[in-house]
Amino acid sequence: MDKQYLAIDLGSSSARIMLAQGKDLCLTELARFPHSASTDENGHYRWNIEKLFNNIKDEVLKVLRTHNITSIGICSWGVDYGVICDNGKLLDMPYCYRDSRGEVAFNELHNVLSEKDYYDLSGIYPNPINTIYQLWADKTECRYNSNNVKIAMIADLLAYYLTGNIRIEASNASTTGLLALNGKEWNYSLINRLGLNAEILPKLIFDGEQYGTFKNVPVVAVGTHDTASAIFALDITDDNTAFLASGSWLLIGKVLDNPICNNIAYENRYTNERINGGKVSLLDNINGLFIIQRLVAENNLSYAEIDKRIVEAKILGELNVDKLMSQDNMTKDIKCQLEVSDCDIYDLVKTAYYSIAKRVAIAITRLEQVTGKSIKNIVMTGGATKAKYFVETLKEFSKLNIICTKSEGATYGNALRQSLIK
Repeated sequence: MDKQYLAIDLGSSSARIMLAQGKDLCLTELARFPHSASTDENGHYRWNIEKLFNNIKDEVLKVLRTHNITSIGICSWGVDYGVICDNGKLLDMPYCYRDSRGEVAFNELHNVLSEKDYYDLSGIYPNPINTIYQLWADKTECRYNSNNVKIAMIADLLAYYLTGNIRIEASNASTTGLLALNGKEWNYSLINRLGLNAEILPKLIFDGEQYGTFKNVPVVAVGTHDTASAIFALDITDDNTAFLASGSWLLIGKVLDNPICNNIAYENRYTNERINGGKVSLLDNINGLFIIQRLVAENNLSYAEIDKRIVEAKILGELNVDKLMSQDNMTKDIKCQLEVSDCDIYDLVKTAYYSIAKRVAIAITRLEQVTGKSIKNIVMTGGATKAKYFVETLKEFSKLNIICTKSEGATYGNALRQSLIK
């Protein structure tokens, strides 16, 4: 009988539970839970993680009653985390990386340590969404005063819910900005320099290792950052091929053996994250399908209708997509950037896709400058593979060969890593 693997993929707009089986690891969706951050009583964006995790846990129990599962793997979006108290419970609901406190902490932290010095020490391009700024905010706000708390990234937090063991897998640890450049340990010199509390950081775990068990089924570490799992699913065979992992964010980059932290990389906004097997993903983090998702939600659109209407729609200008972070006023923010008031919603959607594609094309040129290698192919995975206009526009801008692969790349990479564990 073929082995069966349970791949849990926690995206920032929906969580998916999929069964992978057979030689080709065919995926069957067993459950999907739409979710999003919401505003608390103080105006901060937070995730209702307990509700989401309880739904997932109930679904996993159902699956285990009817299937002979070999192992369970979990991947998620990066940078966000939960704080676990010494009684084993969450301190509060995790903040969302799009919350405004990251911007405040960004400015405060870099009054202590310059952005360039931080980049040199971490290999991570300074970005207000990164965990390090949330941890700085925790410190200044006295969010917790006890040394008896631990943090866990979102995928690792679900693994804790299932196994009772607190770990952080290396790919997700790299999104904190606090992993050492060698990718093997926490960057204690940086942590101490910033006056952060190293005691809240749990032991690292690496892909292929095991958190523990849930109902006697191993819960194993895959590339728990969904980008790492998505890249693991791709067939990248040469120096002239870049990856594009697409979801709420678009990650364009190359797989390397070692980080590149020179001035050229810094000036071109390239960051060095860890992926499976200790490799490095040198990438630019671009605000992506989140913009489209918000337009769809705010205007009650359907993707099928967008596909029909986008051909005849107009391009109203070029957006600075990196500035479009609104959780509930995306339509208004786009109109403000374009300085328009009355326009067709499908014109806004087309303009957003156009602008995202152009931003990716610019990143490709920068990637060639950073690596000194010409790019001829882009292997693309994730939701944007289904957006025909986006793919065609990117091809037109970049003049490159675009190879679209699985739209559920992170889930497939999650299952693939499980299947390789002896």
